[in-house]
Amino acid sequence: MTPDQYLAHLQAVYAAFQLRFHPLPPASEQDLAALAAALGPLDTDLAAFWRLTAGSSTDSTQPLFQRPGFVDALDLLTPPQAMAQALRMEKRAQRMWDLAGPASQDPRLSGRWWHAGWQPFASFYGDIVLMADHHPGPEGQRGQIIAYVHDPDQICWIAPSFSAYLQASADSIDNDREEFLNGPLDEQE
Repeated sequence: MTPDQYLAHLQAVYAAFQLRFHPLPPASEQDLAALAAALGPLDTDLAAFWRLTAGSSTDSTQPLFQRPGFVDALDLLTPPQAMAQALRMEKRAQRMWDLAGPASQDPRLSGRWWHAGWQPFASFYGDIVLMADHHPGPEGQRGQIIAYVHDPDQICWIAPSFSAYLQASADSIDNDREEFLNGPLDEQE
């Protein structure tokens, strides 16, 4: 699924519940360049998504993503928010290693708690952070989507690419649209 197809799908999901869908305007090229300078070349499809919208709405609850198979609704981080999230994850990586050892035993993943080639793009209050992974494990692939999940703390594999993740997220949302829109529906009451 392409970024524009995904946003059109979300528009229809929100409209089915008479909710206004109003993501932020596109990210600036300056913000994208700053993020790329810090984290390495941006995932092409993720950068294309940010060129359509910089992030979730700042004036209301408006999730844009879902972790497939779970009910958590995640916000799209703006590039500056993604940079701040990356810095927080980098700062706590050694502490996490000391407390828990490797972040994962999955051979698709590096086992680390942080790598500069990871590009955070979505979050559920920082307890779940989705990232494009440009430093995968021996059986992984560059650009795969991974997640930091708190409680229990772990890094887990989500999808083989950003476009595959968009399709999986759309399918997951369609399994229970009302649950996905729980926050915006609560605000409407």
